[in-house]
Amino acid sequence: MTYLPSQHGLSGVPTTLQHLREEVGLAGEPWETLGAEWQSLGSLWLRTDTALIKSGRTDLSFKEIYESSIPDDWKQWMAAKAMKTDAKRPSELFGKVFTNYLRSLPASTHTIGGTVMDQIWSRSGRTGVIGLVLCLHWQAVYSGAGKDWHANLKLIDRIFNAILAIPEL
Repeated sequence: MTYLPSQHGLSGVPTTLQHLREEVGLAGEPWETLGAEWQSLGSLWLRTDTALIKSGRTDLSFKEIYESSIPDDWKQWMAAKAMKTDAKRPSELFGKVFTNYLRSLPASTHTIGGTVMDQIWSRSGRTGVIGLVLCLHWQAVYSGAGKDWHANLKLIDRIFNAILAIPEL
């Protein structure tokens, strides 16, 4: 199945995540201004999220969220979405925090046949891989889409491709 970007944002987003499209940068001004690489990653995210439905991994509980090693701003966002409330804006240092988090992941997380499914966010839905898109969007908006952002975009692309290469998905 091919997902094509629309002029107003990524089309084909599941109904359960439609309300998050603009917040995570998959619609509106970010979709229009972050460029072709961003739109390509959005389409790849959608294919990945759809594939992860087959994993049967459901949304994280509050306990799982808070015990995870993901950055605190991301945890707060997940909790806010679970409570159906607005999330606060990340700190200005978020870009560095996110880059450091991604760099701390085992190299096997983003290799074909690796350990990507060991990551707590390797699931569909609001507590899944959409968080990687959100964090990358935050990094662009609040920390500037510089060298780290481009490197992180490529890394997340590899992570999504590693998930899509899992035969049972």
